[in-house]
Amino acid sequence: MSPHFKNEYYPSLPRIQNLIGVLFDIRGSVYGLLAAHPLAPLVSLHHLDNLEPLFPNHNQTDSLKSINRAYQADPPRIFQQTFCHDYKRKWSISIAWGYTVQIYTSLLPAKDLQTPVQTFKTWRSWSDGPFTFNTRPAEPDPCKQPIVFMLEQAKGVGSNESLTSYTRIVHQTGKTCNTASYALANSVQRILVSSLKMGPDYWRKAPRRYCCELMNEGRIKKSSMQIRIRKCRNWETVTSR
Repeated sequence: MSPHFKNEYYPSLPRIQNLIGVLFDIRGSVYGLLAAHPLAPLVSLHHLDNLEPLFPNHNQTDSLKSINRAYQADPPRIFQQTFCHDYKRKWSISIAWGYTVQIYTSLLPAKDLQTPVQTFKTWRSWSDGPFTFNTRPAEPDPCKQPIVFMLEQAKGVGSNESLTSYTRIVHQTGKTCNTASYALANSVQRILVSSLKMGPDYWRKAPRRYCCELMNEGRIKKSSMQIRIRKCRNWETVTSR
């Protein structure tokens, strides 16, 4: 995977020379890396034949079309990660904007949320490492695995806002978590994420992660939750703890 979307798929996207990022050559599922995208401009994909589709139950072409719709709504924000905590329920929520939302039913430190879960293999040897970046193993305990939501829709709202929605993915792993907290999180079918658009000069400045907050005190209404991405306040931090 490398720092550009291939123009053969999306002629409307900027030229690859204008996109700067870190080179990652991996195989298999890129989900874990994109879900914990580094604080850097758009990371895009090559060697697509060696990567699993970005979305379950989609082929690669349809997956990339979905990503492109989000990109058109807010280009600088695509894949950018933000996270927040529901301290009342003891949940951790991670958003890779325009791609996925994860709910963990435990309070995870920022350093864990920022570290990709290893869902992929090395490019040359098909092995579990080493990589040029830190990873963490996938949890075998279903209660420690996130509940995953994938992009459903993305659109601009007015001239300076965006709205994305994510639907829950049902995993058939043969194992289930029977805790009350997990059952409550699993009752959420859709997550709506609103945000101001990033300015076109965002990456020319000293970038920092955004914060997010649960709207309506995290109330689950009609199986949906609402989250707002916003700039961090002076007393907030998204650094490792």
